Amino acid sequence: MGNGNGMWNQKPLINSLLEILIENRGEIIDRRLEELLKKEFPQLNSLLLEEIFLKLESQNIINLFRVSKTKNMIVLNKNNQQIKKRIMKDLP
Repeated sequence: MGNGNGMWNQKPLINSLLEILIENRGEIIDRRLEELLKKEFPQLNSLLLEEIFLKLESQNIINLFRVSKTKNMIVLNKNNQQIKKRIMKDLP
């Protein structure tokens, strides 16, 4: 069933989210990101994803920009030191 709040560990989800962002040159529309993540995490919902976005934005890992009433652009903060290390490690 998961941990006390009924959710699985968020770390693998966040890792997948960051990998998708890196593969998409550091930016993606939130609904597209949700579609891609649901392939790996079928139990994912919009509310949980919003929570994760807020967490990552507060840690200065991503920035969210509203592009329409229903869409947000998620942009990887490439100036964040943790992200820089990860991108460099993932490059061939």
